[in-house]
Amino acid sequence: MKKNILVLAAFCFLKLQVFGQTAEVVSGSEKTVQPQNPPEAEMPAKSETQTENENSSGNETQDNVKSLPEEENSSQTENQENGEVLAENKNSENQESAQSLPESENSSQTEKSDVDDEAEDGELSVKIPKKRPQKQDAEKIAELDEEFPDTRKENADTLKFGMEDDIIELLNDFVKNEDVRFVDEVYDLFYVTKTIAVREKILEYFTKLKDPCLENFALEILDDPYEQKKSTVDAVFKYIQAVKTKEALPVVLKLVESEDENYFTNALTTLGEIGGSKEAVFLSEYLEREDLSLAQRQQLVKVLGKIKAVETYDKLVEMAQDEDENTFIRMYSAEAIGSMEKKEAVEVLVKLYEDTDPKLRCSVVKGLSNFKENDEAKKTVIEAIRDSHVTVRLEAIEVCKKNGYKEAVPYLVYRLEKDKEDSVKKKCYPAIACLNTKEGNEYLVKLITDKKVADTPKSRVATALLEYNNAGTDEIIALARETLKDDRRKPLRYALGKEFAKYKRNEFSSICKDYLDSKDTATQGTGLDIYSKGRYPDVLPVVRQIILDAAKNPLKKNANAEKAKKILGSSDSTVKEAEKISEEQKEKLEKKSNPNANAK
Repeated sequence: MKKNILVLAAFCFLKLQVFGQTAEVVSGSEKTVQPQNPPEAEMPAKSETQTENENSSGNETQDNVKSLPEEENSSQTENQENGEVLAENKNSENQESAQSLPESENSSQTEKSDVDDEAEDGELSVKIPKKRPQKQDAEKIAELDEEFPDTRKENADTLKFGMEDDIIELLNDFVKNEDVRFVDEVYDLFYVTKTIAVREKILEYFTKLKDPCLENFALEILDDPYEQKKSTVDAVFKYIQAVKTKEALPVVLKLVESEDENYFTNALTTLGEIGGSKEAVFLSEYLEREDLSLAQRQQLVKVLGKIKAVETYDKLVEMAQDEDENTFIRMYSAEAIGSMEKKEAVEVLVKLYEDTDPKLRCSVVKGLSNFKENDEAKKTVIEAIRDSHVTVRLEAIEVCKKNGYKEAVPYLVYRLEKDKEDSVKKKCYPAIACLNTKEGNEYLVKLITDKKVADTPKSRVATALLEYNNAGTDEIIALARETLKDDRRKPLRYALGKEFAKYKRNEFSSICKDYLDSKDTATQGTGLDIYSKGRYPDVLPVVRQIILDAAKNPLKKNANAEKAKKILGSSDSTVKEAEKISEEQKEKLEKKSNPNANAK
């Protein structure tokens, strides 16, 4: 009886081998467990003895398994054969395990792959990497919900079911508005989509947010970019730069050394954004190579300036002072030594400002901008406002604005009045407003009220004052009211309205209402933009009335009414009331146009 049981067990064991299943061979009190081989490991060549044993085993099977081999060698032979079958049918990730479970019966105990074939509900199930998007600010989300009501479900559905073009269009809106309400959905989509264009747009989205959730993917791409689409690699470079992924430095340096023109520039730019002293020293030594093109040398010097490593200071000073050196290399060197903020750099830069090359002088001004509190640097920058070359003047004006050089205001007023270049004048308006001196503000407000000043400079003044200080706000509002009475001044009217719509200020409430009361469609639309930003309570009834008036004439398209509905949201009581009125009006019109139908 015992012998028959053993024979039956042997038969079952051999049957399981055919289907790639593991089994345990029990002989007496011993239990032999078949280990799994690595998925890609090649099986050793069979010995003649093994072949003979296998053939013998096969013969025994055909003879209805008359006996069960009990020798150790026979057991090992059977285990070897079993391992070969398993290697062909199943990959193993745990070689140390003493037991292998059949996939068909133990799927729940098997480690999940990155992508499952199909979930129970029919949807593609993806194992998302552990690094998730950063938690977003609740206030920011609330602001977006208020600004873009009724978009939650629609946007979620687009991300889940939409076509490529629809998704990309939506992602463009997300990037534009920095919409953080769907970061998790967008992230999950990244690992599901097979469309490269969608992936690249998602990369752009998280680049804008500076969210490091895709760092692992980015590192994998840069480690071997040659099989990837160039646009994808370019997007990855921008992403790495934005999130400051220091772990990317080794692979980026490797790409610089590869001298592949497709990645050289991007790799250098990336080093400028995330590199440190170690990388700067490497680049300064790399600069000595004779096989570098002029363009590559220029890029290298530019990057050294971004890294700001003082270890390269002397080398950069040498190149900046070398009159035989390429102009752009001298320019980038001047900017670089300034960015390092070494006190001794001021003297070097002031001396370089005497050079006849306006491009170099412009870079010198940029370099001096880093020494805000240094009197010699300030003096040179202010002096540059009246440089003979327009690019130098423009740069000097920008530096004075950035560094808050109030002493520059008289120079700026003079340039605004006398400069022959319109670009210089345009630059002076925001600079004067930003410096916010009594002298400068009085001058700008006078331009607003002066009847002899044309509308274009008035618009520039208004833009500057509203952005940088509160001077002249009443005068600007009064100017806007003047334009509402004169259709010949519509361009200024629209321009001022656009500026009002940028800010939430209580003093804009009344002018917002005035814009909404206009019979001009574009003016009224601008008024809605102003309201959308400020949400002024006393203006809300006017917005609601626009919606209700349009509902009374449902057959006439009213773009402003639709715009107002979107601003208020579908849950607003007035929007619901308007929809009801609109339906009632449609029914009345149908009955009026088809009286016979009523009779029936």
